[in-house]
Amino acid sequence: MNKEVLREKYLNIRKNINEENKQKYDNYIFNRVINLEEYKESKLVLIYVSLKYEVDTFNLINYSLNKNKKVAVPKCEENDIIFYEIKSLKDLEEGNFGILEPKVNKPITDFNNSICIVPGVAFDKQNNRIGYGKGFYDRFLKNYEGTKIGLTYKECICDKIDSDINDIKMDKIIFNGGKL
Repeated sequence: MNKEVLREKYLNIRKNINEENKQKYDNYIFNRVINLEEYKESKLVLIYVSLKYEVDTFNLINYSLNKNKKVAVPKCEENDIIFYEIKSLKDLEEGNFGILEPKVNKPITDFNNSICIVPGVAFDKQNNRIGYGKGFYDRFLKNYEGTKIGLTYKECICDKIDSDINDIKMDKIIFNGGKL
């Protein structure tokens, strides 16, 4: 199946997860992430700001800030994402695609001791991902040397995604039910 078909299929699956299950799944995933050694050892958390049907990241952002970790969220600028540090959720405003983005500050350029929490529509058992089709994260992750962690629901894990040369695999995928 091509990526467009898979993207549409898994976006629909994700939208149909009922709210009660979604909250349980989000809590489970949150606890899995904060107990990862890579998370515990990180000083910087690069993380997306979740949309309604994505794995919730607001708890993880707040938790990380309370643990005195530096937190940076992406802003779409032309064809790239640039990460900017935030000190609280109040540092966000609605940007492109209706996504909350950081109010422009100094961009993060030093990614030492960091992890990157990556959104995805679907992932496969070989740690490939399907994003939203614009390639923002793949372009960023091409030169990123930290741990790449995808968050998803078990309903959005498929057997195989046909990847191409520009697709970047995740190091780990955390979902409600375990990790890959």
